[in-house]
Amino acid sequence: MKTSTRLALVAALSLAGLAAQAQTLLNASYDVAREFYKDYNAVFVAHYKKTTGKDVKIDQAHGGSSAQARAVNDGLDADVVTMNTTTDVEFLAGTGVVAKDWAKRCPNNASPTTST
Repeated sequence: MKTSTRLALVAALSLAGLAAQAQTLLNASYDVAREFYKDYNAVFVAHYKKTTGKDVKIDQAHGGSSAQARAVNDGLDADVVTMNTTTDVEFLAGTGVVAKDWAKRCPNNASPTTST
């Protein structure tokens, strides 16, 4: 499965519960992903509108991955969290912010890419 397809699947699963009105979602992510999500969000918003007929706006909050995880844990109302290490997501799972079985809910244990 291509990386872009995996990312679209993860995003689509995250957006599955949107109501009929236009929604605003907050993606708390790490700094390096800022430009990627700027481009990806525009493509996803158009795809979502085309496939559902609904509008969605995606706001971004970027910072160091661990700092973002702490902010979400401390109350940042993020709809989607995209961290660069599993330890940051595991931290959120350990505090109950993210489901303990988060990795099993998506293809490839929620890892759209790998590196060596």
